[in-house]
Parts: sequence; structure tokens; C-alpha cells
Amino acid sequence: MLAEFIAVLKAEKEKVAAEAIKIRPGEGKDISFEYGHRQGVYAGLDRAIQLINNVVRDVEAQTRDL
Repeated sequence: MLAEFIAVLKAEKEKVAAEAIKIRPGEGKDISFEYGHRQGVYAGLDRAIQLINNVVRDVEAQTRDL
């Protein structure tokens, strides 16, 4: 179940990265704003994946210790 959740997050992260390359600034917006926004979303998705992996690792370690 978690593997599927992580796969969805990774797919979204790749989508955001691809969109960042094809940036066209919105009306009245600077391209650096658009790129920074997508970069922040990408970093947030990456952090979410890291946190999920850390929780899974910690739970597995606690289970082994019991």
C-alpha cells in the first residue's frame, strides 16, 4: 500500500520537474516566480517521500526490537 502511495508521489514529482522545464510565465508573473513555485512543490514532494520512508524504517526497526 505504501509503495503505491510513494509511486504516486514520485510520478507527481517527475511531472512537476517536467513542467518546470517548459515554464511559460503566466500573465503578469515573472518566470523566476513560476520556476521557484514549481521548485518548491518538487522539494515538498521529495520531503514527503523521505518522511514516509523514515516512518516505515522506524516502524520496522521497532517491530524487530520487540
